[in-house]
Amino acid sequence: MTQTAQVKITELKERVLEGGQISFEEALELIQIEDKDVFRQLLEAAHEITLHFNSNKPSLCSLINAKSYLCGEDCGFCAQSVRYDTSADRYDLMDPDAIVAAAQKAEAKGTKNFCVVTSGAAPQPKEFETLLVIFKRLKKETSMNIDASLGFLTPEQVRALKEAGVRRYNHNVQSSPEFYPNIVSTHSYEKRIDTIKALLEGGMELCSGGILGMGESREDRVKMAFELKKYKPDCLPINILNPRPGTPLENTPFLDPEEAVKTIAVFRFILPKSNIKLAGGREAALREYQEAALKGGANGLIVGGYLTTKGNSMAEDHAMLTRAGYEVQHGS
Repeated sequence: MTQTAQVKITELKERVLEGGQISFEEALELIQIEDKDVFRQLLEAAHEITLHFNSNKPSLCSLINAKSYLCGEDCGFCAQSVRYDTSADRYDLMDPDAIVAAAQKAEAKGTKNFCVVTSGAAPQPKEFETLLVIFKRLKKETSMNIDASLGFLTPEQVRALKEAGVRRYNHNVQSSPEFYPNIVSTHSYEKRIDTIKALLEGGMELCSGGILGMGESREDRVKMAFELKKYKPDCLPINILNPRPGTPLENTPFLDPEEAVKTIAVFRFILPKSNIKLAGGREAALREYQEAALKGGANGLIVGGYLTTKGNSMAEDHAMLTRAGYEVQHGS
């Protein structure tokens, strides 16, 4: 069986390298792998695919939580929902000067991509106008790529953001369509897809991924990857649930790190050209396995911390990327 699986991995890898695709059923076979030797081969194959379609310079992104703990949605994983009693900071949209200063600080540390994130289902009209001013300032006062994650958007808002200088927009699918109702009841999966379609139709680059370890099955994870494949995200952030006290998922055990790394490798077979970034929860859930993920399908990081949790220092992340064989330069 082990030899058969190894032959299968080689066959699928060669197919992907030649521009072909793997099927849903083949991806399910890969994610069921348990043998340690075959697991290592899977990671090596995924890394070969990564370097074939992507640069050996890692894709790094910093973000700022520009508005926190003011969301009325009930996403079970999120510490920023007002429905849950969490320790997350609560504040309205930050002062534009503070956001610009944070971006300039991130740029000075070598970050090339900066994302402004706000809590809430969708930006309010007056807030949106302020955000447009902020994005125009960021475009003028930094040399970074400017990204955003503001919730649901209309096609008109997509156009306005693009005109203000926003390059890429983050809107995660979070999980498979089938599992999604288990974690959110205040909006539908289809509503998320409506915004993704509006972004693509408006010519915006797409950042879209999801969260592993919320209680979903392996099949759900593969389904999520094939959902994402429909929209060809430029950037695909992989979050691993770091259960937040006060949320419905606070007692969920951490996903086994090898299971998470294997899932990332399978995602690489399915989406060979996307920048797959390790995102929220990577330090707490993956621990020393972060480096394995960077040698097994992932080729980027969210750096400098997340929405409600801290992360590694930039120096730690640069050292880890270097050990994983990536060429880390100022401005990555």
